[in-house]
Amino acid sequence: MLLAISLCLFISTVLRADTVEISGGGSLNGIVKRQAEFTVVAVDDEIQVAIPNSRVRRVVESDSLANYRANAEKAGNDAELHYQLAVWCATPGSIPGVSDYYKRFHMQRAIELDPDHPHARASLGYKKQNGKWISTADFWRNRGMISVAGKWELPEAVSLNDAAQSFDVESKKWIKEISRLVGIATKGSSKSAEAIASIKAIKDPLAAGAIAKQLKDSRGNRSQTIVMRRLWITKLGEFKNGVSVRALVEAGIDEPDDNIREAALEELQHYGSSSAVATYLPMLKANDHALVNRAARALSWFPDPELAMSYVDALVTTKTTQGPAGPGMNVGFGDNGANGMSTGGQPAINKDTKTNPAVYALLREIEPEADFGYDEAKWQAYFASKKTSFSGDLRRDK
Repeated sequence: MLLAISLCLFISTVLRADTVEISGGGSLNGIVKRQAEFTVVAVDDEIQVAIPNSRVRRVVESDSLANYRANAEKAGNDAELHYQLAVWCATPGSIPGVSDYYKRFHMQRAIELDPDHPHARASLGYKKQNGKWISTADFWRNRGMISVAGKWELPEAVSLNDAAQSFDVESKKWIKEISRLVGIATKGSSKSAEAIASIKAIKDPLAAGAIAKQLKDSRGNRSQTIVMRRLWITKLGEFKNGVSVRALVEAGIDEPDDNIREAALEELQHYGSSSAVATYLPMLKANDHALVNRAARALSWFPDPELAMSYVDALVTTKTTQGPAGPGMNVGFGDNGANGMSTGGQPAINKDTKTNPAVYALLREIEPEADFGYDEAKWQAYFASKKTSFSGDLRRDK
């Protein structure tokens, strides 16, 4: 409001005057007198405004606004000229001071003179709805949106974001609390039993992330006893949520301690088996014999005859590695018949083919009556025949 009043007074009554820009927005135009504590602006012979110097951003002398004043006088009551002047004001270097003040005033003046001026309306954040111009804020509110940090979002999305932030805060609190309890429990003091009891009593699923972190951080070192680490597996099995399942699936393949790894896989049998299979099955195609066998051992906790062909394909795998280029000389021929010679051989490709005992054991688990060793072709033929066999009579009476 102050901006509109000040610029309007300037346009209509003061064609040669200084401009006082006010901190926080707005400006006044007139004859300026600076005093110890105030800046006095004489808008005309009857109106004077005193502004505390603490609120004065700066004073722009009239000479520096000469081009603007001439253009403003020329615009008169022409909506399009006011729109063009607004665009000119927004161009860097056209006008000193906060050009947005001037731009906004002339955009507003343009729609006062021509309410349907589309470009001025768009610049001021208006949209047309059912033949009427409404502010962007009203436009989005009519569609059920709410403004959050300057962005319009659906209430459901805001609720989900708030829930996610709350989840993150609570999860971090649990990380600190469980770290504190572990510190007490591992000291072997008189309070250790109480700390362990407190851990066992945790029921909040939001603690799953903190417990998963304890399990992972203690992996492969002696920072925690086997009893403590076994407790993490038990707690994760109790929560039955995405965080706990991911932690158990990871432990089922990466955990070096046999007891902990098998405990994780046992928990996954009760909840999370589909996630486990979906994670381990692609590992049978890995370019790593050790990983293939680890994946097969993990899959043996969830044997599925429907996946037989995937098991067979992993009975024998070839690991391919690339070695450094060896010495040698290459002869090359160009398209024009020319040839050349270069030193240095091609990188060596090393292939290491091995059988995978864990995959073989998995096949025997789902088909204890069959045994074709590591002969993939015979296993494939066997399972193919099982799928195509039919014990009924295919003949139809005529």
